[in-house]
Amino acid sequence: MRKSIIFLLLCIVLFVPDLRAQRVQMQQRFESAYKEIVDMLEDKEPLSIKRSVFLAEWAYLEGHLDFEQDFCEPLQRGAQYMRRLITANKWEKYKTAKQIAICTFFFQSLSGNNNTMFSYDFSNEYPDEDWHHQLVSRTLKTHKGQCHSLPWAFKLYAEELEAKAYIAHAPRHCFVMYKDEDNLFPEDWVNVEVTAQQYQPTWGIKEHFEIKDSAIIARTYLSPLTDKETVACQLSDLALAYYHKFLRYDEFTLKCVDASLKYYPMNPNAIITKGKSLDALLQRHLEQNGHLRDEYTDEIDAQSKQCLQDLRATHWTQETEALRSKWKQSPEDIERVRKNVQIIK
Repeated sequence: MRKSIIFLLLCIVLFVPDLRAQRVQMQQRFESAYKEIVDMLEDKEPLSIKRSVFLAEWAYLEGHLDFEQDFCEPLQRGAQYMRRLITANKWEKYKTAKQIAICTFFFQSLSGNNNTMFSYDFSNEYPDEDWHHQLVSRTLKTHKGQCHSLPWAFKLYAEELEAKAYIAHAPRHCFVMYKDEDNLFPEDWVNVEVTAQQYQPTWGIKEHFEIKDSAIIARTYLSPLTDKETVACQLSDLALAYYHKFLRYDEFTLKCVDASLKYYPMNPNAIITKGKSLDALLQRHLEQNGHLRDEYTDEIDAQSKQCLQDLRATHWTQETEALRSKWKQSPEDIERVRKNVQIIK
């Protein structure tokens, strides 16, 4: 019995430092990802949406992701196929030939996508709120994703093909927009709903997501993001990846969203993450100082109030249980809207 106890204690002594070392290494990856993305935004490094997406996912996956193999190679293969697709279909006559090619590549089963179109992932491989559903690298491999990973995969192919297509937001949702330079649609901008493989009118998105006109004017929703704003979004995503990895908000999540909001201030998700980070820091400080008011608590309180003002300025659509139920898509919903897909030939 005594030998068993000694062996157990020895295992604990050896195991705990190893766990701490692993945790430090995990945090260092997040710090490294943060620094490189910030360097892009500060023009110290070339701006690359592909690289910024990789960095956030690389940190979350504890380094088990390869930039060349998991991002560069599949995107290059896809872009090469789409260039051939444009030539074969004589789409050069269209100014939006590249955008048409990406939509076709995503919406149809073709030899270039291994006869697997990109579709909504209804699998139960991970729980609904698991961060793995957000991973663009997973979508590039499987051609399945959800309302974050599918449009972001589309954007990465657009970047590779040098096509002018942009990420845009709706409440709890992303889609892609590009300018209709060929007058093929009734609106100036084409809204590509990648999850449903459909082109959607602006009024339909506004109605479904209950978006106010003021939110569009403020550029919170239904507005194409610049490439710098798109990279700034990855800092906000990096903060959320960190939260899902360590189950806490802290100084790191705060500095991520602070840097993100500097370049993309009308992002409600980043502002909400900032508020939660401030709340966590305040709670920790109060536990340490005996729940006393001091200069630090006053500063956090002032920042929290400003955070609330900034959130109101976005004119965001506040979620309710009824709205979440309305926005949740079923396989039947996806199949119904797929029938309305407009194929350009």
